[in-house]
Order: sequence, then C-alpha cells, then structure tokens
Amino acid sequence: MQASSTATQVSPKQLAAELLELWHHLMRGSTQQMYAVIAELDLTITQMKALHVLSGCDREVSVKELSDRLALSLPGASRTVDALLRRGWVERREDSNDRRMKRVGITAAGRNIVDRIETARLAGLEQYATSLTPEQRTRLSEALSDLPHRS
Repeated sequence: MQASSTATQVSPKQLAAELLELWHHLMRGSTQQMYAVIAELDLTITQMKALHVLSGCDREVSVKELSDRLALSLPGASRTVDALLRRGWVERREDSNDRRMKRVGITAAGRNIVDRIETARLAGLEQYATSLTPEQRTRLSEALSDLPHRS
C-alpha cells in the first residue's frame, strides 16, 4: 500500500479551532506578564486599546474617529482621551479647519507604554518558542512566512 502524497484538506472551521487552541496556549504564557505591566501602569483595557489604535495611526485622528474605532460612545472616548492626556500619553488639539473638532495623537511617552506592553507579550511568546525543538521552530517559521500577517 502506497502512502498518499496529497495533504489532507483541513476545513476553515477545523483550522479555526486549532488556531483558537494555540491562541489560548500562547495567551496563557504571555498574559501574566502583560497584565502585570497593565496593573503597574494602572491602565484600563479601554485606555490600552486607545493607545494601540493611536500608535497604529499615521496621523492624528478626531475623537469621533477614535470612538468609532474603539466602538465607544463619543463621551466614553473623550473620557479615555482625557485620562491619557493627563498622563502625557496623548496630545489633543483643535482641528485647523474646524475648531469644534479635536484631534488626538500619541506622544513618545505613549509609544513607550505600547512598547512596554508589546515587550511583555513578546516575552511570553519567546517562552513558547523556547519550548519548541529547533525543527519545530524552523517549520513554524516557514509556515508563518507564507501567511499574510506582516504589515
């Protein structure tokens, strides 16, 4: 009997379930360090999300646009911006064309906060990578290199 050279097809649902299981495993390892940083900074999840959104923007955004991206009410987004502003992690200014509109951008200090959170996440992922054999790391790296995940 000859082994089939055709790879077994995996349904999107099966792959999603496997990815979720891997995600849970990875998060168990990295969440503790990330939560420790968040607790140390006394940062809410909404504030963390706002900093991440703003760090990914190539320009200042209106508070309304930020509220849409965070799925928050405009007052909720405004309160979040106020809290981040007091800590020096964002800056807010009037729009040059419409003084009623406020624009928000992340500061260097805010980027440092995002970097600290990402470093904590990375530490957990590095622990996982260390637990793999060299062959597993190579295969995983090769598989990832072909996937659309890099910006």
